[in-house]
Amino acid sequence: MSAIVRPARAGDIAAVVELLHTHMNAKIPRERWARLLDYPWRPEGVERGWLVEDRGHVVGFMGTIYSDRVICGELRRFCDLSSWYLLADYRGDGTGDDLLRSGMAQPGVTYQTMTARRATGRKIRALGFSVLDDSRSLFRPSGAPGRLPVLRDAVAIRDRLDPEQQAVLDAHAGFDLHHAFISDTWLVWQRKLKGEAIAYHEILHASDPAFLSAHAQAIADGIVTGDRGVLAIDTRFMTPGDDQGTVETIRLPRWYRPADVAPRDVDHLHSEVILLDQKLP
Repeated sequence: MSAIVRPARAGDIAAVVELLHTHMNAKIPRERWARLLDYPWRPEGVERGWLVEDRGHVVGFMGTIYSDRVICGELRRFCDLSSWYLLADYRGDGTGDDLLRSGMAQPGVTYQTMTARRATGRKIRALGFSVLDDSRSLFRPSGAPGRLPVLRDAVAIRDRLDPEQQAVLDAHAGFDLHHAFISDTWLVWQRKLKGEAIAYHEILHASDPAFLSAHAQAIADGIVTGDRGVLAIDTRFMTPGDDQGTVETIRLPRWYRPADVAPRDVDHLHSEVILLDQKLP
């Protein structure tokens, strides 16, 4: 084999998309795969993922989806790892491990992956990752009248955001997301059917996680739709002592390797789940 691992560049987008669409998942359209390498919130100067190349052919890839966020007044960099794939002929000789290590080698970056398979989890644990979350709280509407004001108007929501939050909102325009202000907290969630057609309203971001935790049932009463809908909140966003709802084990745990951030600082707003229009496990 003459394979090399190197950063992906703009000129590699078409070849990477063809690899992922043809060999990893043809159900995901090519235009969605392309988002992994050219997404709206991509910081300037970062690579577009890492690939394995053999004599001019792309035979492997791992996405690195970067985002810069202000946490406690400090700018922090995050990276969501996505779509680790290698053609079968190149597996078993360490090339896949080289690809994985290359994608998580930047200092001062908090790495995360929300959709890792169990085998991947075992590998990244050896590289310093730990479980970010393996459970979530579910809240079904109680049938009581909404006790909290819910603001859904897009213009009004944007007007209430600060400039940094407005930039985040604008970068997520056009994706299948729901936004609301409940009291003074900005919430972003996706609504996806899971299991037996249960509509999960999965919280991706809360500007005030403590408020989300303290008022989870009232929030469910205000935003959950459908006869079988539930509000779903990862456990790290819940404060001990608050109503935990019905606690459900997450089928595939979320993983992270933090760089001076708390688990609650790691959300789902800049991830492959949004770019590929997937549902969280």
